[in-house]
Amino acid sequence: MSKVNDIKNLKRQQKVITPTQALAEVVGKEENNVTSNEEKKKTTKEEKKVERKRVSFDLRTDLYKDLKMQAIIQEKNMYIIIEEALEKYLKEHK
Repeated sequence: MSKVNDIKNLKRQQKVITPTQALAEVVGKEENNVTSNEEKKKTTKEEKKVERKRVSFDLRTDLYKDLKMQAIIQEKNMYIIIEEALEKYLKEHK
């Protein structure tokens, strides 16, 4: 798990700005920018709300470790990666 912790620490030290955030920044008007960013976050969270069902299942340990590593690298939640993989699988097998 030390490799996972090392990656987490490196990610925490990095300040990542998405292209959307960079374009939205107003030069010289930081006070307005903070308010607009907060408003944008609220609206995107509301738009992205998806109904979910909690499930429980067992995974092989090696798959779990690989999934966790990918989640850290991609900065996504594990359940999102699982959802994407399931969507792709189900689309191919219809």
